[in-house]
Parts: sequence; C-alpha cells; structure tokens
Amino acid sequence: MTTAHRTYGKLRDIIERCGGTMTYQRKGFRYGAWIISLNGKRREIPAEGNRSFEVLDRLYVPKTPNPNHWDDYRNELIADAQEKLLALLD
Repeated sequence: MTTAHRTYGKLRDIIERCGGTMTYQRKGFRYGAWIISLNGKRREIPAEGNRSFEVLDRLYVPKTPNPNHWDDYRNELIADAQEKLLALLD
C-alpha cells in the first residue's frame, strides 16, 4: 500500500523513518486511537468521534477555512509537521 492510500500515511512515514511505529487500535477506545511509539516513548491519540483526530489532522494542509474532520484536509503536510509530530512524544 502506498503512502497516498494509507491513513495518515505521511505521518506514519515520518515515524517509521525515525525507527518508530504508528498503529491504529480500536480495542480499549470508544472510537479507536492512533498509538505512536518512538525511542521508548508512547503517545495515544484517541478519536473524538466526529471523523477527526484533531492532533493529527492539524499537521495537514486544510482544504477549507474551518476544517472539522479529516476530509477537510489535503494529503499534504504543513511546513513544520515533522517537528510538531515528534514534539507530541515529549
């Protein structure tokens, strides 16, 4: 599966290039969560139930002036997405 077809593929690529993992987990969360692990650190990012993982969505370029869910974003990262993504683990 190519990055363009993986959910949050561009962010997952960053984490994987750094030697970590970013996986979706349904069990244990009402709407599921993305689990990011890197260098012994772990961050759970639960869904908000409105087709949004706001923390992750904000790392993509919005399509609309007031984005509400993941469909309102382009498959293009903002300029400092990598730094912001890695900062989530601090």
